[in-house]
Amino acid sequence: MTETSPGALPVPIVPGLTDLRVFARGGYATIYKATQISVGREVAVKVENRTLDSEHDQARFLREARAAGRMSSHPHVVDLFDVGVTVDQHPYLIMELCDGSYAERMRTSPLGPAEARDLGVKIADAIAHSHAAGVLHRDVKPANILHSHFNSAVLADFGLAVVAEMRDASVALEVLTPAYAPPEMFNHSPPSPAVDVYALCATLYAVMHGRPPRWQSERNPSLITVLEMFHQPVPGLPGVPPEMIDVLRAGMSNDPGERPSAVELRDLLAGLPLGPAGSPVGGTGVPGPVGGGPG
Repeated sequence: MTETSPGALPVPIVPGLTDLRVFARGGYATIYKATQISVGREVAVKVENRTLDSEHDQARFLREARAAGRMSSHPHVVDLFDVGVTVDQHPYLIMELCDGSYAERMRTSPLGPAEARDLGVKIADAIAHSHAAGVLHRDVKPANILHSHFNSAVLADFGLAVVAEMRDASVALEVLTPAYAPPEMFNHSPPSPAVDVYALCATLYAVMHGRPPRWQSERNPSLITVLEMFHQPVPGLPGVPPEMIDVLRAGMSNDPGERPSAVELRDLLAGLPLGPAGSPVGGTGVPGPVGGGPG
């Protein structure tokens, strides 16, 4: 695979789409807003900044991305309309266009415990569905949980996980989102379903707290600091019942074997004695249509 400077990328040519315009750029992908010609609807197109140079890599991406696309039948997984590789060998995903992400929401108005619980139940169920089909997400984080007027929570970005896995070890840490990655991901252990459970619990903590667990500020800490954080306890949060924090702590155990499964996490969250959540997030008016975090 080769790397291209994101700023130098020309607008890609994607079959069946027109009027592509950049919406967001990230470390390893660019999101475009576009119109699907056949049905006249607006969609989000996520294009990898790197290229897949060999036919073997391209075939593997298409095979595994299409397998991940089967996850989109779940009501809390973003609709994936198509996948492919551009003429100049950049893999892409065509997805439903959503209104915003929980990364934006947590910065402007963090969730209360009941709303975070309901979000966790929905996304844990989506993850359990994918795990039952043998598909890991590997990058659960607030930027990859989207909301729209019609759906308060959908998980995005199953399809690009395989591209991250295919990179060599030298860029593995670049692809990780350290705030939501468990300790085993930093020692090159093979990913397991427990990785997604950890990331979801860290995400739920973050959307209530306004920043990731154990982080002292919004700035990204050094890798050494991140590794040291795993030895620090996860503190409680004002207004959040201790029972909920205990569930999230269990899901963020440093030992993958001690974490609940996604099904168990869903049931633990659903059983928390909290009041009803407030109005759906889709009605908050967070600006900006998206189709997953840019990277």
